[in-house]
Amino acid sequence: MKGGNRVIEIFFNEPIDAAYVYERLQNRLKKQSRPYFLRRHKKNTILITFPQNTEDLIKSIIVPTLVQFILLQKEDKWIQSILHTSFFYEEDEQHQIIPIAQSLLRGTRRSIPNQKKIRRSKHLVSHALVGYLKDGISFSFDSFITFRLKEYYRQLTYVCEIAIDEYKLENEYQNLIENLRQQVLKTEALIPHVHIVYDGKFNVYDHLLLPLSKDVLKDYGKLVENREYIDNELIVPLAAIAPKRIHLYTSTVDLALIVTLQNIFQERVHVHTLQEFSQEKLK
Repeated sequence: MKGGNRVIEIFFNEPIDAAYVYERLQNRLKKQSRPYFLRRHKKNTILITFPQNTEDLIKSIIVPTLVQFILLQKEDKWIQSILHTSFFYEEDEQHQIIPIAQSLLRGTRRSIPNQKKIRRSKHLVSHALVGYLKDGISFSFDSFITFRLKEYYRQLTYVCEIAIDEYKLENEYQNLIENLRQQVLKTEALIPHVHIVYDGKFNVYDHLLLPLSKDVLKDYGKLVENREYIDNELIVPLAAIAPKRIHLYTSTVDLALIVTLQNIFQERVHVHTLQEFSQEKLK
């Protein structure tokens, strides 16, 4: 180009992809004080002309735009394709697994042991683009995806495997919750209502505020079938007792065990402060 300018030319298979990237490049580039020239050619090609030695423009404008395009417009579709072609999941289940996969990729499922092995998608894609883009280059974006994003695609497959395991576990959990919920509904209460105090550990009392020991609760728990994956010290015994009302005294309701308790017993659970239990004992 005249005056030592450089050109990056990007071909897209789909005009809609070119339009998406073009619009976002336009929004980013118009905030720049340096000269540039951006245009679309034949609907599926983007040309960016800029002065030489402007590597920072590639890293701060072009790379983030293409990363955003991949993560927002392509990632879910690729995950969906992997779930279909590699694991044979139909569309309804794909839509349930994809949010789990996305939470793994974004690092929001911290309870997953393998979470730390998952590198951020943004980093993988950015690294591939920075290593590929030069001051002047002409390339097919779809070819770049095929040949330069293999590590990223391998990670998507790995994430799908973990997401599928989580999906199966969640289904098992929900089925077990529903089974226990149905058992509670059809069981006559062995104790009319119970009091549960959580102050770092759980203490259970009957309707007379007499403590129910772990051994007593364990004996109640033996009355329940299909106890896998559910807490056997609190949830299962309570399902056997099937109280009409559960008074829960706690300063937090975010604990997994408390959420499970509420999922099973629903409106039977009444939440109180810890101070209210002290007042209850004085009555």
